[in-house]
Amino acid sequence: MDIVKLLKDAKKDGVKIDLIEGELQIEATADKKHWLGKLRPHKQEILSHLIGEPTDGEIDEPVRQVDKYRPFPTSALPAQVEGYVSAASKAIGCDPSFVALPLLASLARAIGNKRVIRLKSTWCEPAIIWAAMIGKSGTHKTPAMQIAMKFLDKLQAKSISSHAEAMQQFDIDVVEHDRDFATWKKSKGRDLPPIKPELPVCNRYVTSDSTIEALAMLLHDQFDGLLVSRDELAGWLNGIAEYKGGSGSDLGHWLAMWSAAPLVVDRKTGAIKMIHIPRAAVSLVGGIQPGTLRKAIGQEHMQDGLCARLLLAMPPSKPVTWSDATVSTTAEKTITGLFDRLIDLEPGVSEQGEAEPTALDLTPEAKTLWVKYFNRHRSELVDLDDDLAAAWSKLEAYTARFALIFQLCDCPEEHSIDETSMQAAIELSDWFGVEAKRVYGMFSDDKEGQEQRELVGLIERKGGSVTPRDLMRSCRKFKTSSEAEKVLGDLVKAGVGNWVVVSSATNKRRQFTLLTALTVTNSPNSADLADSVSVNGVSRQEWEASL
Repeated sequence: MDIVKLLKDAKKDGVKIDLIEGELQIEATADKKHWLGKLRPHKQEILSHLIGEPTDGEIDEPVRQVDKYRPFPTSALPAQVEGYVSAASKAIGCDPSFVALPLLASLARAIGNKRVIRLKSTWCEPAIIWAAMIGKSGTHKTPAMQIAMKFLDKLQAKSISSHAEAMQQFDIDVVEHDRDFATWKKSKGRDLPPIKPELPVCNRYVTSDSTIEALAMLLHDQFDGLLVSRDELAGWLNGIAEYKGGSGSDLGHWLAMWSAAPLVVDRKTGAIKMIHIPRAAVSLVGGIQPGTLRKAIGQEHMQDGLCARLLLAMPPSKPVTWSDATVSTTAEKTITGLFDRLIDLEPGVSEQGEAEPTALDLTPEAKTLWVKYFNRHRSELVDLDDDLAAAWSKLEAYTARFALIFQLCDCPEEHSIDETSMQAAIELSDWFGVEAKRVYGMFSDDKEGQEQRELVGLIERKGGSVTPRDLMRSCRKFKTSSEAEKVLGDLVKAGVGNWVVVSSATNKRRQFTLLTALTVTNSPNSADLADSVSVNGVSRQEWEASL
């Protein structure tokens, strides 16, 4: 069964297929119910396709790393945030970036529309973060998101509980109002009629519903924005550019929400036909598998600017061992207090009495750093290709946004951005620039290049050296040691590594060693070897002659 074609035909016929919090959701109108019978037998294959795992008709080819991964700069984060990120990532066994990204997005949501950073009179940046954690299954993306977002989740649970109580009181007030209104009407008095009670609004912090109409309804009732959290970003990416039966795609709306631009949504049903949001501030965070990202984002989203707006982190996979480490109660209380202070910030008020962001200006020292960074960053942009140039331009905005978030984390009551916050923001932004180059490399790789990069990554995880038999046992793709030897020979021709003759007390064997890797005697596979000799370009005939 061609799952891709099946999904395409179903969606073309108006069936809604999405992945929400790991669960497959299929919705069809009454006249399309026959699709449920066609899709349900292939539920597992559809689920695998949406989350990026290979189905029977697909090739399992993970995305290959491009350059060596640089450790995430936790030291650039505000002190209390750095402590929590380090402790949480150690407790989970994941890369610190997988905790830092959703935590930064959550902090951005806590600030929301209440503050902006003003770089000059015509350029302000909001606290909006879009982040994607890229990793295979088992890299602990989900636990990392949960431990980073637990603070907003608790605030939302409290808000929902308070709203439920308010709704109970609202029902009582409505009964009283109706009674008082009937009395007033009968009295034919000249007094004003009793005021109708207002429907309570539930302040939302996080949602997993990424449809534009749903977001617009939530944003309509609150000023300070939203955070869209998707355990798997695949569904969001696959659906964002779909044509919505005459209303176009959601892509333009999403690109606008990255900048907190105005949003207008026309509705065909409901009491409100047009929803206008003056400042649609929406942060976004989620995980995605490498192969899924490569397929979903493709060249189209490289050109339309969607990819450029995503902060990307793709740390290498590593084995996880058991740890009794946990996050201390003190660290959790510190971050809880930080979120409470950010949530309690009040927005400014316009001359018309409407809520508006309060702008934080740069101190002279911070302005000097910003100008130096801006000029350096723009000079780097000149030599980049179009795709990376787009990402580079968005990193300027992110540098300012990081500075805003860092400053408010250090002091929520602050009214300006200081030198320390700007310097830390520049350091973090530079890291994301390097990481963007790594991840973008996988979009330009051909199939052979992808395979070689994945092979190099596997050899690195095995200590930098493998024999053909080791490789055959580690990768199911190679059925014989001869097949494994051939691909290792291709790496030698590509200048990635060399053949090495390794001698033990009983025999000699030839193995491949990466040029940048540790010597074979430091490899976990070589504890029983007496010595090793590296010989550049040792051929199989030369090796056999040495036996």
